[in-house]
Amino acid sequence: MSNILSVGAIQDIFNPSSRSPEKPVLQVAKVIQSDYSQPRPPRLKVAFNDGCELAQGIISVNLVEKVSGDLKRGQLLRLTHYNCIIKRSPESQESQKIIIVTDYEMASSELHRIFSNLPRVQTIKRTSYNKSMQQVITSGPSYTIGEEFFPIGSLSPYFNAWKIEAIVGTKTDIKYWQNDNGSGKWFAVVLFDSSGEIRATAFEQQVDDFYDQLQVGKLYSISKARINMANKKYSTVKNDYELIFGRETMIIEVLNKDPHVFIPFNFVKIADLFEYEKDDIIDIIGIVIDVSDIQEITTRTTRKNVNKRTIIIGDQSKYQVALTLWSLRAEQFDSSISNHIIACKNVRVGDFSGRSLSAIFDSTIIIDPNIQETKELRDWYNSDGTYSKFTPLNISSSRVQYVDDIKTVEQVKYERLGQNSNFDYFSILVTVLNVKKDGSEWQCAKCMQSYPEPEHKYIMTANVADSTDGMMLKFFNEPAISIMKREAKELVRLEDEDKDLYDACFEEACFKSYIIKCRAKNETYTERETNAERSTVRYFGMSVIPIDYTGL
Repeated sequence: MSNILSVGAIQDIFNPSSRSPEKPVLQVAKVIQSDYSQPRPPRLKVAFNDGCELAQGIISVNLVEKVSGDLKRGQLLRLTHYNCIIKRSPESQESQKIIIVTDYEMASSELHRIFSNLPRVQTIKRTSYNKSMQQVITSGPSYTIGEEFFPIGSLSPYFNAWKIEAIVGTKTDIKYWQNDNGSGKWFAVVLFDSSGEIRATAFEQQVDDFYDQLQVGKLYSISKARINMANKKYSTVKNDYELIFGRETMIIEVLNKDPHVFIPFNFVKIADLFEYEKDDIIDIIGIVIDVSDIQEITTRTTRKNVNKRTIIIGDQSKYQVALTLWSLRAEQFDSSISNHIIACKNVRVGDFSGRSLSAIFDSTIIIDPNIQETKELRDWYNSDGTYSKFTPLNISSSRVQYVDDIKTVEQVKYERLGQNSNFDYFSILVTVLNVKKDGSEWQCAKCMQSYPEPEHKYIMTANVADSTDGMMLKFFNEPAISIMKREAKELVRLEDEDKDLYDACFEEACFKSYIIKCRAKNETYTERETNAERSTVRYFGMSVIPIDYTGL
């Protein structure tokens, strides 16, 4: 099984002059449990082996429990997301290589002897980017030996001495608070480097110290801030931790580097937005087709008047989508940027007229950023896009988009779609045979918390079939509504008040045919009875399209 191992990968991971291996497979040569008292979360120390040398690894215990339940000497792990640091001992001046694993999967369920003295391969096979994937998979370290800055994606309470180099993506106004214990003020920023993002907050005196200094779009070196667990209730920033600026915090502007290369964009094609749920947070890039004037509207929730501005953007998929800016961001936005390129990080997906986008506090918006995707989009637009007709991304466009290559269920299984490590996408024309009734439990799948009055949403499983075979499909809220013809909260009410009508809703949903845009992926799980590791392909229905028989 040594042919699975990425022989010599550790040298490439820590080599500043070579490209970092994508998804290297390393062997666990040793496992050491490290117990820390709170607030430091538990973690595992391991020794990673690539057949040529060893390196220390650090993995969160929660991650181990989620992925494999346990780690044992001799296992092979595929590191799908990781970072690395070089830690130098102040006493001996020796360097220690540390790989920080943020996500992994089991490369083999077997235990293997510890490989050693294997011949190094000159080129490690790298996984190419599949354009049908939902998002770009970023793996590998952003900073390697010889660089003094610590990657944001690796910040945690494990390390005290660190310094980051980050661009300010967004900044709040100064906020004021008051309660029975007193009053005060605060502001927050979102910081980016090429490894990730993190929220940082300043209180009281630090507001005066840093508010004017920290400017959106500028690059800074930052050190000596406190690292806390992030409160996900108030932030969409993709990091389990956040920074708190204190009296010892040092912030210095960096003047000799291009800040734009420090933002880790994971762009989504506009044509692929139907594969995302309402309220998902994504990154987008597009050419500005039109910018509206400012409009004043009254919000439904607060009944307050706010200003908004709508920007229409398009990309190489020849689809366009509306991006809405709110309040001060809308007022300050330059309306004369038609035909410029706009890159947006952390915008919210909406379902107005099919799909739409909305800027939130954590959104970062850059005009004509100096990145490769800007050049590619600009080159395409200058050669072909100027004369292209962009299709609005509404419900009718989704009907057109996916009907060209409809597979049978037999083809899906014969072609083993979903058997690899990435998602496979396909369309099927099937009839719904049965919908499972799982209405007894309703919970938030993201935060796993209970609320007195939850907003009910579907997680629905249905048996579908065509003339060749059948399969089980899982549907989330919006595609499930397309099948059930009513929202989840309505079914919850009917289950309590009118059981016959509740059952009739499921009967009415059956034996109707649709074109369903699907995705498939191989998932690994542990069998409860035997504790053995098993894998299976799971199929998800992403959008449900009524059949237009006149157009077939």
